[in-house]
Amino acid sequence: MRPLLLAALLLAGCSLGPTVAGQAGDYNLAVEQAANTQLLRNVLRARDQLPLHFTTVPQIRGSLSVGLGQPGIGLPIGALASQGLTLGFNGSSSPSFDVSALDTQEFTRGLLEPLEPELFRYYLERGYSEQLLLLLMFNSVVDPASGRRVLNDPRCWFERPDCPAPLPARLIEAAFLTDGPNGRYEFHDYTALTPLGPPLTAAQASDPGLLASLGEGKLALRPVAGGRFQLYRQEARLAACRRLPEARRMVPVLGIGRFGGPPPPTEQCARDEVVLGAGAPTTGPGIQIQLRSVADIIRWLGLVLRVQQELEPEEGQVAPCLAFRPTALVAGQAPKEVCTFRLARRGEAMPTGIAFEVEYDGKPWQVPRFAEAAPDGSRRGDYTTQVLALLTELVNLKKASSAIPSTRAVQVLR
Repeated sequence: MRPLLLAALLLAGCSLGPTVAGQAGDYNLAVEQAANTQLLRNVLRARDQLPLHFTTVPQIRGSLSVGLGQPGIGLPIGALASQGLTLGFNGSSSPSFDVSALDTQEFTRGLLEPLEPELFRYYLERGYSEQLLLLLMFNSVVDPASGRRVLNDPRCWFERPDCPAPLPARLIEAAFLTDGPNGRYEFHDYTALTPLGPPLTAAQASDPGLLASLGEGKLALRPVAGGRFQLYRQEARLAACRRLPEARRMVPVLGIGRFGGPPPPTEQCARDEVVLGAGAPTTGPGIQIQLRSVADIIRWLGLVLRVQQELEPEEGQVAPCLAFRPTALVAGQAPKEVCTFRLARRGEAMPTGIAFEVEYDGKPWQVPRFAEAAPDGSRRGDYTTQVLALLTELVNLKKASSAIPSTRAVQVLR
């Protein structure tokens, strides 16, 4: 009987492989649904000017058990077979999981900090539309010469009275979209060097304490005239430039509303390091770009939904959307348009299909599937899910495992 019993147990063990794989897949799907629902609800909370709340599922523990018993799928064993009795196998699964509130100081500070310029460059090189990244990540541009600040606010695109800083819509478009005769944006990462104190002698520059501080990467030491050394504070910055084909050179973007002749070449578009501060070489005309934080991106998407819900449905009861051109206009080709971000109530048409659905405030909201615009421009594309994918990555970058509490498993033996 023992060999048969052992074989039966081995048979049950072999059957656990598909069960474990299926359980793992189900858990992954559960995490996906929880994360998508949380992200969309926060965007809708931002639309309604409600507080944002974030949670995470740090771990899911699956528990599988297999036992012998009756009833079950019968297997005659030994003397029991002559009596018509069978031993059956049964199994059960009892998963458990943790849900942690992301309300720590570290996570909140990460959400509120402006994005690093390197992230913009990274997503640009990954193939994301430049216009989409401009709309999502750029909060405002400032003309240093005039002090004029142009907000990237969807309420201002329609010159609505509730725009925080009313400006003609054409200036908003000129600041944040890259089509037109002024050339395309190109972005150049550089390090701004701000002088700290007077120049140092060679002996002072070789001080071990100073050299240790240089190793942290926040300070830089550069030789200057007279055999001395200057200490600088380093800060990563991003220059927005336009490449002018006729000039064959990079120039800073002109101040908003002054798209006239090209300015002289300036340091931000050509050098890896630029010295700022008193006595520094002039940096010429240009604009300063202020990057958004992750929280600002969520609030901006909420504003987009708020503006869109006041628009009339498109033909065929299609949910309205604010669209942009993903590529520059090409002579002889029809312009292509892509919806930046939209949600639809149940009953509104979605030309690209439905990716998934979430519930908020007791009502279902549908998310359209990703779609590129038709080559001939006859059909809009939709980048809603691409925006959500990017936003998910940005939120996850702000999570620290040390700040996520988790329940410890406790086993009591008697």
